[in-house]
Amino acid sequence: HRFECPFRQDRHRPRTTPANMKGPVLAATLAVFAGCLSNTLYMPLAAFLVERRQVGWLLSVQGLASFFALLHVGHAVDHFGAKPVLQQGIVGLGGGLVCSSFSSGFLVQLAGRALCGAGSSILFNAGMALVMSRYTGHARAQHVGTALGIGTLGTLVGPPLAGYTYCLGATWGLGEPQVVPLAAVAVVLVAAAIVLHLLPDAGPDSEAKETLLGSVQSADGFCSRYLGVYAAVGGPSWAIAGILAMLFGALSALLCAGVLDMHRHGMSAVAIGLATVPAGILQAITSHAGGSMSSSNRRKVLLLTASPLMLAVCLTGVSVAIYADLCAVVLPIVISLCMATTACGIADAPSITMMADLAKMYKRGYGEAVTATELAVTAGQAVGPALGVLTVDAVGWPGLCLVIAAGAVMAGIASAVTLPASGFVLNSHGGADGDMD
Repeated sequence: HRFECPFRQDRHRPRTTPANMKGPVLAATLAVFAGCLSNTLYMPLAAFLVERRQVGWLLSVQGLASFFALLHVGHAVDHFGAKPVLQQGIVGLGGGLVCSSFSSGFLVQLAGRALCGAGSSILFNAGMALVMSRYTGHARAQHVGTALGIGTLGTLVGPPLAGYTYCLGATWGLGEPQVVPLAAVAVVLVAAAIVLHLLPDAGPDSEAKETLLGSVQSADGFCSRYLGVYAAVGGPSWAIAGILAMLFGALSALLCAGVLDMHRHGMSAVAIGLATVPAGILQAITSHAGGSMSSSNRRKVLLLTASPLMLAVCLTGVSVAIYADLCAVVLPIVISLCMATTACGIADAPSITMMADLAKMYKRGYGEAVTATELAVTAGQAVGPALGVLTVDAVGWPGLCLVIAAGAVMAGIASAVTLPASGFVLNSHGGADGDMD
């Protein structure tokens, strides 16, 4: 640790205090929590607000909005810094909540989902960039895992909270009972805005130094400007993207199709929300564990390769059990969601930190690194819901599980072939950084 003489403090550099050290993690955690809460809280509500065939399109538009918003977020973070971009994300998500709260019309809900999707992805991107720009080395992986592990508790809290408060709003006779659960997201957004306002700006040798790595490409072509990490790094970054797109697309497909299937069997909003709780618990636990286990590049590669293969084995087992009439209606949905969230949680933190190391090697910014991972995630989330509904309507739940298992096997093979080379490159160039001063 670096100690300063109390009589020679630099007035231009904020002092390093426990509040300064933990503030970025708290701000990022609240941002991720708000985004996860907004997205997952809407899942059990959607089936009660619009027609069955419209649910998949609403959730796919949410994913598409996240995808297109991310095309500009990375450069915005690298140019302006993470803090102001986080503030803009709060405004965007707040606007989406207003649209979704006061009308159940399909077009209004569509606009609300688009704004919420864009806002939540901006919050996630800028929040992770904030942590990565102010911490380095193993501390960065730990804090990213903490922000993901606690932040994604929104995935756990959202569905049961939505089911209970929606029924409560209906009991109160509200014309738009979804306003009650969506108000909970607004509370978290206010808390995030307060913490962000109190957070000191980065010193000249922390966030500004790191983010300027990616701010020099203003005149680049499309591929370098919007797909900078992929264009610069090549194969390893595309392998990481393939894993993330497959895992989060699978989770979105299973979640959307599962909610509609439970609704078709007459389950209430509360019961549907409670059915997703075990999956939310596992995602929160494994997101933190994934960050803690990502202490070396070799471990990151192992985690990224193992997660899709584990998902493939488990979903194949679920499909066989359904064909053998060993499972009831809800149990295979719950098990499938648990396996999908576990795989996503294990891969999340290693993918972000590994992409950040690759980005730094090729002189790209941390905002672009988070954008690269989030583009893959949102691409999966954009395709997953609509594809999941179409597949489960065509071949049923076991067929959906087998389709996803086949994709997971291909992603795992691609990872096993491509990523070990990137781990070797990073280790040979000393990709690990030291801890934060």
